[in-house]
Amino acid sequence: MSLTATDTYLSDLVSDLSVAFRMFSNEATKLSALLARSEAPGSPESYSELRKQSIAEVQAFEEYLNRKEEILAYLKVESRPI
Repeated sequence: MSLTATDTYLSDLVSDLSVAFRMFSNEATKLSALLARSEAPGSPESYSELRKQSIAEVQAFEEYLNRKEEILAYLKVESRPI
């Protein structure tokens, strides 16, 4: 059985979704670790580090959502609200 171009495209989309989710998961884990070991959460350095990691997590999640929407659009399925 051979893959058609459509099957290959969908496979690539799903692979991209998996990568995006893995990136989000990694960023969320890093943020969680930062929060857990934060000794002085009120310090400017700690706040800056937490803010940078929080932004990275949000960007990774947005990438995941974009890939998900791309798959749903390809399949012509409406997304459910989060």
